[in-house]
Amino acid sequence: RVNATVTRLNLLRNKFTVDGAQLLVEAAQAKGDQIKTLIGIEEGQTSTGLRLVSEHLGDADAVLIAFDLRVNATVTSLNLYCNDIGNVGAEDLAGALRVKATVTRLDL
Repeated sequence: RVNATVTRLNLLRNKFTVDGAQLLVEAAQAKGDQIKTLIGIEEGQTSTGLRLVSEHLGDADAVLIAFDLRVNATVTSLNLYCNDIGNVGAEDLAGALRVKATVTRLDL
């Protein structure tokens, strides 16, 4: 029997609703600092920034990205150019950016 602990998930590009993505974020937050990423960020990947260009990402994906921005102190650059993020996703990202001073560059 193996006791494994999940710390990293990549849930981007699924067909979650915004409500579903918010429930996933709440579940991850309930685990304290156990869950490091919901969008698949690998250790050290963000040294040059997070580039998610033309990935067909929507509002639910933005909710997941916002979670990662809140818990991942290494993200300094975020490129979300040419995606389908609307007002709901933008609000969640803005909320994360308000509390995350390490992001110094954002491309939409």
